[in-house]
Amino acid sequence: MSLSASVDWAVILSLIFGGCCSNAWALEKSAAQNRNAGTLITLAQFVIVTLVGLPKHLCFKTRDTTTSYSSFSVRHLLSSPSSVLKIRLKPRAIPISRWMVQVILFLLTSLLNNAAFKYRVPMTVHIIFRSAGLVTNLLLGWAWAGKRYTRLQVLSVLLVTLGVALTTISTRPRTSPTTSSIQDEHIQRDYAIGVSILTGALILSSAMGLSQDKTYSQYGRGHWEEGMFYLHFLSLPMFAPLLPDIQEQVQILNASPPLDVLGYMPREFKRFSAPSIPIFWVPVIINVVTQLVCVSGVHRLTAKVSSLTVTLVTAVRKAVSLVLSVVVFGGGRGDGWLWMGSSLVFIGTLLYTADGTRRVPESSKSKGLKQE
Repeated sequence: MSLSASVDWAVILSLIFGGCCSNAWALEKSAAQNRNAGTLITLAQFVIVTLVGLPKHLCFKTRDTTTSYSSFSVRHLLSSPSSVLKIRLKPRAIPISRWMVQVILFLLTSLLNNAAFKYRVPMTVHIIFRSAGLVTNLLLGWAWAGKRYTRLQVLSVLLVTLGVALTTISTRPRTSPTTSSIQDEHIQRDYAIGVSILTGALILSSAMGLSQDKTYSQYGRGHWEEGMFYLHFLSLPMFAPLLPDIQEQVQILNASPPLDVLGYMPREFKRFSAPSIPIFWVPVIINVVTQLVCVSGVHRLTAKVSSLTVTLVTAVRKAVSLVLSVVVFGGGRGDGWLWMGSSLVFIGTLLYTADGTRRVPESSKSKGLKQE
């Protein structure tokens, strides 16, 4: 049992750190090539997760039997040639009404996070904002669920808030002597809009987390595959109003220069012909594939542990992504204020999580304090 648990945790952490860090890099590259492709990327991510998860949630029903996709074969049809085959979704462990609220919040969060790249918001700010969920979690938990928090948790949230502010200020676009005042004003306005979009996405993400935590607490935490599938599957019809923008982005990506695949291969392979692919599609495809890996790990983790542990693991993952984005892929060392703000965010997250794992003293309980 210990070996099985260790293997399970190794798989989860590999999916999260490998998939999510690679996904952040691919998203940064995609945004650098085409800042307006956020909606297309979001749709592609939702489609691939839905297609991969669909077989596990299908069953085939004949007149006499109901068979799951995994055990269905041609012999079921041959044994009952007169029966009528019906394909339907398996019964859900969690009512569809409980998923719909999370679906809307999840879709809006994903669209807003990817749309922020359009407004000159760098990946470092994306990472920091996605690490600042403690702030909105505390406020929404207090206002919505009536939760109480300890002084250390409140202090931790203040540290995170200060860290986000420092990071946002340190990475704002600088004025340039080569640009006009109107251009500088336009750049600053875009950055402010992008930060506002990320703030809205942060609030929606925290609301979704609270709703998801409440659902798993009521129906059990063993339904991560169902959650991952329905959050993506039920969101697909909501992309219909966005189809004109998506078609435009597809045309832009198709018009990019073709990638010379054979140029990276040994000489003996260059005599073969290879299909060309527009170069803008490469990071998009990598992003979509790694998104599948990333969300699989996060949903597995959410189904195994409490939201506090999920917060801790994802905070460490985002710290790794930040270092990779600035130092490894960015080729720089980063601004001092950036690292100070980032440190405050992650220290606050660690303090908050550590305090959440402690039992509240009896004296605190008598005063009405309650752990999240």
